Amino acid sequence: MTLDRHQVEEIMGRLDDLKLAEILETGASPGELVEAKRWTQGYKHTIAEDAPLRPTVVNRLCEIIRMDEPEWYDGEPG
Repeated sequence: MTLDRHQVEEIMGRLDDLKLAEILETGASPGELVEAKRWTQGYKHTIAEDAPLRPTVVNRLCEIIRMDEPEWYDGEPG
Protein backbone atom coordinates (compact mmCIF):
# COMPACT_ATOMS: atom_id res chain seq x y z
CA MET A 1 0.00 0.00 0.00
CA THR A 2 1.48 3.34 -1.02
CA LEU A 3 1.09 6.55 0.90
CA ASP A 4 -1.48 9.25 0.28
CA ARG A 5 -1.33 12.90 1.35
CA HIS A 6 -3.36 12.31 4.52
CA GLN A 7 -1.09 9.47 5.69
CA VAL A 8 2.07 11.51 5.05
CA GLU A 9 0.72 14.40 7.13
CA GLU A 10 -0.34 12.00 9.91
CA ILE A 11 3.21 10.64 10.12
CA MET A 12 5.24 13.79 9.39
CA GLY A 13 2.95 16.66 10.31
CA ARG A 14 2.38 19.58 7.96
CA LEU A 15 4.88 19.73 5.08
CA ASP A 16 5.45 22.11 2.22
CA ASP A 17 3.99 20.97 -1.10
CA LEU A 18 7.38 20.18 -2.69
CA LYS A 19 8.49 17.88 0.13
CA LEU A 20 5.06 16.23 0.23
CA ALA A 21 5.13 15.61 -3.54
CA GLU A 22 8.65 14.16 -3.39
CA ILE A 23 7.63 11.76 -0.62
CA LEU A 24 4.57 10.63 -2.57
CA GLU A 25 6.68 10.12 -5.73
CA THR A 26 8.82 7.50 -3.96
CA GLY A 27 5.87 5.09 -3.85
CA ALA A 28 6.74 4.39 -0.21
CA SER A 29 4.53 2.52 2.20
CA PRO A 30 3.46 4.04 5.53
CA GLY A 31 5.91 1.70 7.30
CA GLU A 32 8.80 2.91 5.15
CA LEU A 33 8.03 6.55 5.95
CA VAL A 34 7.78 5.79 9.68
CA GLU A 35 11.14 4.01 9.49
CA ALA A 36 12.74 6.91 7.57
CA LYS A 37 11.46 9.39 10.14
CA ARG A 38 12.96 7.28 12.91
CA TRP A 39 16.28 6.99 11.05
CA THR A 40 16.48 10.78 10.75
CA GLN A 41 15.92 10.97 14.50
CA GLY A 42 18.91 8.72 15.14
CA TYR A 43 17.25 5.31 15.47
CA LYS A 44 18.18 2.43 13.17
CA HIS A 45 16.21 -0.67 12.21
CA THR A 46 13.26 0.02 14.46
CA ILE A 47 10.82 -2.14 12.52
CA ALA A 48 10.94 -5.93 12.75
CA GLU A 49 13.43 -7.65 10.47
CA ASP A 50 10.65 -9.49 8.62
CA ALA A 51 8.85 -6.25 7.69
CA PRO A 52 8.88 -5.67 3.92
CA LEU A 53 11.00 -2.51 3.75
CA ARG A 54 12.94 -1.36 0.72
CA PRO A 55 16.18 0.21 2.03
CA THR A 56 16.67 2.33 -1.10
CA VAL A 57 13.22 3.86 -0.63
CA VAL A 58 13.83 4.46 3.09
CA ASN A 59 17.19 6.09 2.28
CA ARG A 60 15.56 8.36 -0.33
CA LEU A 61 12.87 9.35 2.18
CA CYS A 62 15.62 10.25 4.67
CA GLU A 63 17.20 12.51 2.04
CA ILE A 64 13.87 14.22 1.40
CA ILE A 65 13.14 14.68 5.11
CA ARG A 66 16.59 16.22 5.65
CA MET A 67 16.65 18.41 2.52
CA ASP A 68 15.89 21.63 4.43
CA GLU A 69 18.43 21.04 7.20
CA PRO A 70 21.66 23.02 7.11
CA GLU A 71 24.80 21.06 6.19
CA TRP A 72 26.16 21.29 9.73
CA TYR A 73 23.03 19.88 11.38
CA ASP A 74 23.60 16.35 12.71
CA GLY A 75 20.08 15.71 14.04
CA GLU A 76 21.10 16.01 17.65
CA PRO A 77 19.40 18.60 19.86
CA GLY A 78 21.59 21.61 20.70
